[in-house]
Amino acid sequence: MTTSLAAGSPDARPAGNLPAEVSSFIGRRQDLAEVKAALERSRLVTLCGVGGVGKTRLALRTAADLGGRFADGVWLVELSALREPGPLARAVGDALRLPGGYSGDPLDLLADHLADRHLLLVLDTCEHLIDACATLAEVLARAAPRLRIIVTSREPLDVIGEHTIMVSPLPAPAPAPEDAPTDAGADAGTDTGTGDSDGEADGDAMRLFAERAAAMKPGFALTPGNRRAVARLCHRLDGIPLAIELAAVRLRVMSIEQLDQRLDDRFRLLGTARTSQYRHQTLHAAIAWSHELCTTAEQALWARLSVFPGDFDLEAAEHVCADAPVPPADDAPDGTVPDGTVPDATVLDPTALDPTVPAHDLLDVLTRLVEKSVVRYERTRGRYRMLDTIREFGAELLEQSGGRDGHARRHHRHYAALSERAAEARLSGAQLGWARRLRAEVPNLRAALEWTLNTPGEASSGLRLAASLRHYWYSTGQFNEGRDWCQRVLAATTGVTAERGWTAYGVGLFAVLQGDLADAGPLLAEAAEAAGTLGDADLWAHAVHERGRSAFYAGDIEKALGCYRETQAIYERDGHRDPDALTIYTDLGSALALLGDLDGALRACEQGLAACEATGEQWARAFALWMRGATHYLGGAIDAAARDARESLLIVEAFNDQVAATMCLDLLMVCAVSRDEYERAAVLAGATAGMWQALRAPIQRGPHYAGLRDAGVDAARAALGDERLRTAQDAGRALPVGEAIALALDPARAPDLPPPPGSAVTVLTRRERQVAELVAEGLSNREIAERLIIAKRTVDSHVEHILAKLGVSSRTQVATRTGRPARTS
Repeated sequence: MTTSLAAGSPDARPAGNLPAEVSSFIGRRQDLAEVKAALERSRLVTLCGVGGVGKTRLALRTAADLGGRFADGVWLVELSALREPGPLARAVGDALRLPGGYSGDPLDLLADHLADRHLLLVLDTCEHLIDACATLAEVLARAAPRLRIIVTSREPLDVIGEHTIMVSPLPAPAPAPEDAPTDAGADAGTDTGTGDSDGEADGDAMRLFAERAAAMKPGFALTPGNRRAVARLCHRLDGIPLAIELAAVRLRVMSIEQLDQRLDDRFRLLGTARTSQYRHQTLHAAIAWSHELCTTAEQALWARLSVFPGDFDLEAAEHVCADAPVPPADDAPDGTVPDGTVPDATVLDPTALDPTVPAHDLLDVLTRLVEKSVVRYERTRGRYRMLDTIREFGAELLEQSGGRDGHARRHHRHYAALSERAAEARLSGAQLGWARRLRAEVPNLRAALEWTLNTPGEASSGLRLAASLRHYWYSTGQFNEGRDWCQRVLAATTGVTAERGWTAYGVGLFAVLQGDLADAGPLLAEAAEAAGTLGDADLWAHAVHERGRSAFYAGDIEKALGCYRETQAIYERDGHRDPDALTIYTDLGSALALLGDLDGALRACEQGLAACEATGEQWARAFALWMRGATHYLGGAIDAAARDARESLLIVEAFNDQVAATMCLDLLMVCAVSRDEYERAAVLAGATAGMWQALRAPIQRGPHYAGLRDAGVDAARAALGDERLRTAQDAGRALPVGEAIALALDPARAPDLPPPPGSAVTVLTRRERQVAELVAEGLSNREIAERLIIAKRTVDSHVEHILAKLGVSSRTQVATRTGRPARTS
């Protein structure tokens, strides 16, 4: 049984991550209608066609048009940068903004998350992962009856229930005979505007060319004098949008007549059969022609840029693709380059020794490739990317030249150096900036790690890269990603080395954080054994620290405290070398607080905050703040507890650490209970229950933590009753994580709940209830207007209606009738 697309409200605010269109959408009205109709009948629709035919644009326009009909939004998953099927489910989870700290199979998590969601998922560019995408689509379709999926691929997934639509090129008019008249009458019915009428279907290819040409050559328009040449060109290009766009770029340097003439010989050789194979040849020929019109430097850079699986920045292009190393920075007199590597000519492939793309010229060459639409530039993020078909063409050329291995090695070295720079900054104020930068580089980091596993002799490089990324994965809550990569590189190596010891520690760390304590034990033992053999006191301290945390999560507080004391002594003797070490004070505080030593717990937290302050470190500081807040809560200082929790929440939200954010919301939930704000507490409890479920860690931080949380929920139940508690918790579960955090950060913001059954306030509209709640808090009409961002006269009108509907004459009575007495402090 399927669910109609009309089930959602068209007026609902759409959620999702669809990108804004950067150019207008031309034609395809019939195609759009066909895809929408197919989604009514089938929950999986695959758009098939040759590269460059417009599958992605059609899918995105369909999704945008239908966005308001899906209560849980429309979501795009771009798969072109994914080179291996292993991270597929995790990539979908990332696009859906699911937490990365969960334990277990990522596909199971996806299925659980989507089970009751009304959502449209767009899986873009699936042909290189066809089997994995087929499995994923089948599992999700079975698990989530209200899910719809649009797939773009060069071939069908071939799964049960799939509806396949072949995406054809844009209609291209047959060229007029040479002796046909060229006056305006000969062109009747062909419109150069952007409207979409029934008489224009055959002009879509020409309209696309005209619009893209005008972008390249301002003032260009279809005229009686050039229509025949444009028609011939679009016909030769078989209406393939990418080929048309590449051709339009050439108008910067030649006329439409010259462009038509130059293409004539090339496309005459392809014949006239309109088949998929022909269209592949057409596109390949169009790309090849664009390649031939590039300079030698542009051709070389085009090929080398194909080593990037997705987008990249200018620094990466310079270090990976330039012929000579980037000159040393002013602050690097020892000959190192800014990314920390030492120039080594052995990393260059033989064909790159001819300096056709010197580092100081690379930006100019790259800019010219952007101007020719070979490379796309996203100005807001300062990043570049190539379309898949163009990247594939470049990769073929790089492979043929023998340069693939050399530039793949340079790609790995650049991102390994970048990761090491981030690791070196993890105890500084630059920590958050580096976390954000690494987040933008995830496809490149995955490709660099994969390279070490697939290249003989490079497994130890994988260990080093995983070690440098450990804190990034930890601080951003990417436990599953970190654990997976650490396990893979650990399995690829043998022997007792520092790299293997630290990697074993990393796997054990993530296992403990995910609650897999039995799995963590042998790994932490291996790390400790390596530390003893190598005499590495820092590794030993980290392994013992994590053993203590494992004991804490198992409920053995005394054993945990002993481990923490031993660890603290080593850290303080040798210095805290990473944020993991700084969390010892938070863990000490946790153990001491639960053992009743609140003063000792506060001292430990203050030590941790001072240590973080000395370096500018923020992430461990957030945990020390949280623990200080929890200690204040246990001591009855509720206002201080809430302040610390909110300050901590602001930091971990910036890191996108949903594990830590959930802990902060739990602390604010029990603080709300202590303030008799039971509905607020119940909403937050519902939100965190859903977040812990998504994290697959319902008893995060052990049974004592769970007990305190449960006590808060029980107190709210006693005050509200089962039915009202359930209503509030359901409202909290339905909140997106961002909205739950916004509620927690604003103590003046009341949760948006329906009034209790039988309440006088049920006669009020939703907006009137909002105004009434703010009246109850003691706000003036002007203050209410500022809070709700509406006109004061609108508030005046609402207040009059509220007084009349409730049958009261004063603002104090409004507070009494709504069941929300004004606060006294």
